[in-house]
Amino acid sequence: MLKKLLVTLFMLLLFVGVQAQDKEKSIKPFRLGFKVGIPNIVGGNAEFVLAKRFGVYVDYSTYAGDFDNVAVDFNYFEAGANIYFKPTGKGFYGSFAYGSFNLDGTYTDSQTSGGQTFTGEATGSLTINTINAKLGLKMGRTFYMRTEVGYGFGTVPDKVIIHGNVNGTPQTGKEDIPNIPGISSSGLIIFNLGFGFGF
Repeated sequence: MLKKLLVTLFMLLLFVGVQAQDKEKSIKPFRLGFKVGIPNIVGGNAEFVLAKRFGVYVDYSTYAGDFDNVAVDFNYFEAGANIYFKPTGKGFYGSFAYGSFNLDGTYTDSQTSGGQTFTGEATGSLTINTINAKLGLKMGRTFYMRTEVGYGFGTVPDKVIIHGNVNGTPQTGKEDIPNIPGISSSGLIIFNLGFGFGF
């Protein structure tokens, strides 16, 4: 629900701002690119700059693969605003956003850290919602590069809930989340590098 609301707000601001950008085309207000980093891994980025200083943006990443004998589906969504320090739509900026990190895992004949053994397939999921505060630097106009560093404030669980079968009976178990550098119970470090094109 919140994701749909933020995307709708982004599109509304984009539509309203088109007329205001007629005399400001030199800043290349519409930007499309990629970001690589934490927590988004690698994904797309779209930004629209209004009044030279205020940009609204959306990031989205998705990944599916196997990790340590677990089939993993990952996605990351972020929507927010960039406030540029200079009226050029580039250079240093502050960023404030909502982020949602979702991870679904499918385990086969697995055993939890507590010794509970699941037969066949078992599934677990992890969701972390954060309020992100970042400092960024964008360089370039038609082709640009950017970097961001910050922190996502939110509650990070210490266990994953797993659903599966134990001797043919549906059961629920818990798996400890290992210690990961940059992630604590109160949030996570954000760092990324990006590049793209302005229009």
